[in-house]
Amino acid sequence: MSIEQRLEQVERQTKRLRIAVVVLATALCGVVSMAATESEVGVFDTVIAEQIFVKNDMGKAVVSLGTLEGGGGLVQTFDGKIGKKLVSLGADVGGNGTVTTYAPTGKDLVSFGSTSNGGRIEVSNKTGEVIVSLDADDYGNGEVGAWNRKGKGRVWDSQ
Repeated sequence: MSIEQRLEQVERQTKRLRIAVVVLATALCGVVSMAATESEVGVFDTVIAEQIFVKNDMGKAVVSLGTLEGGGGLVQTFDGKIGKKLVSLGADVGGNGTVTTYAPTGKDLVSFGSTSNGGRIEVSNKTGEVIVSLDADDYGNGEVGAWNRKGKGRVWDSQ
């Protein structure tokens, strides 16, 4: 093989490599621009996150999905104007669930859920103090409690 033949071979390889670099750069730009476009509707089989917020058209969070400190799940809804919490639905890792509704002041109004003894319902006044409770005692009997706003009241046990 002469020097001229070798030089022609190197020139052909250089030309091919130059074309390959241009094609790869063009393909890379195309992939990056497709990945950068924002999709309005996404369909996914699985989404994994520690917290998800759903916003209304004003940009305010109206629903949140998240976790509790102990590892349970939590769903909360908020009003669409100032972000006040309206309802919470939670479950701890022990299997106890709770639903709580809130006043515009943020105080608990009604809470019901499960405990190790059975179900429980609590009704609070506008200042967040529990005024009525219904639940089960350690033996599975019903208990009803009623209190005034000063905390005076009593609990009635079933006979």
